[in-house]
Amino acid sequence: MGYILSTGNGGLMEQAITLNGKKYSPEDLKERIDHPTRPEWEKELMRFLIEWFGPGTTITQKTSGSTGVPKVLELKKRHMLASARKTLDFFNLKPGDNAWLCLPIEYIAGKMMVIRALSGRLNLLATEPSGTPILPKIPINFAAMVPLQVYNLLQNPAHFSSIKRLIVGGAALDDSLQKQLKEVGTEVYATYGMTETCSHIALKRINGKNPDRAFHALPGVRLSQNESGCLIIDAPELCDTPLETRDRVKLFSDRSFEWIARSDFLINSGGIKIEPEILEKRITKIIGYESIIIPQKDPQLGEKIVLVLEKKGLTESAIRSLLQNKLDKHYQPKNIRFIDHFPRNPSFKIDRLAIIAYLEKELKSNK
Repeated sequence: MGYILSTGNGGLMEQAITLNGKKYSPEDLKERIDHPTRPEWEKELMRFLIEWFGPGTTITQKTSGSTGVPKVLELKKRHMLASARKTLDFFNLKPGDNAWLCLPIEYIAGKMMVIRALSGRLNLLATEPSGTPILPKIPINFAAMVPLQVYNLLQNPAHFSSIKRLIVGGAALDDSLQKQLKEVGTEVYATYGMTETCSHIALKRINGKNPDRAFHALPGVRLSQNESGCLIIDAPELCDTPLETRDRVKLFSDRSFEWIARSDFLINSGGIKIEPEILEKRITKIIGYESIIIPQKDPQLGEKIVLVLEKKGLTESAIRSLLQNKLDKHYQPKNIRFIDHFPRNPSFKIDRLAIIAYLEKELKSNK
């Protein structure tokens, strides 16, 4: 086998991957990718591996687009390796450990599971990306999911008995999901990160005897805030310059913080500043169903609050009755809209911008 330099631990990384218990070189991957019965998700995984093993020093990566128009970035391989090494060290993952890939390779979360397996010589258990992934039938040392996948697997909590450690990212975990995860034996961590930082830069243990109250930065990461209270990340091993985010946080130190909301989504309704993600959390707790808050233009208020729900059987009058005495009048939704299912992007995050576009189109067609 050939080798490529690994800047993550200063040694050499074998130019091959152990995939579902079998080792593959780039040549092996090229042979398998042309097989006519190979599913597309497997081909995408192999294409990424061939690109990784190639001579280039960067990987082209698209952001999820969950907070705006998707961007195309050039991520340095050395930064991705450094990120992988931080995770391997934090979770004390060893060669031969089983890492479960059930996320799309299209986005950074999926790619970084592959790089962790390569850098740590883990056995990568690759299954088809799905909102309800099919659990491998062997013990799993490490896995990464988004909240939708966690929620679906929790319909049978016994599924978690085979997963030792799990990181959950891509969206905030609501209170009910966190409560359910406190009952499983798996070590579960919420993550904070983004494409620009090659996945997570901070972790928060959400179950066990001593769960964390805040996110804690990985070694080598320093945090600060700008004038708007948004987080600034200084992580020289992961990105060349400090990164100013659009995430409002409560900073406890240069190593820990509490996430509040995205500043991009702030709604100004009659001069009252409303953070949708905070209001969504409150409403979800009251009515028991996942909710999305979006703005709608209003001639008097500037913007008004619109509550969007999936059709679950509750009527608008029942919802208003539940919210009436639980929310201040400024936070009461002016409109309540129902859709069949929340649209999700390929990484299974709720696509807030798609919901806004859909309802705007529906509004125009009804005029």
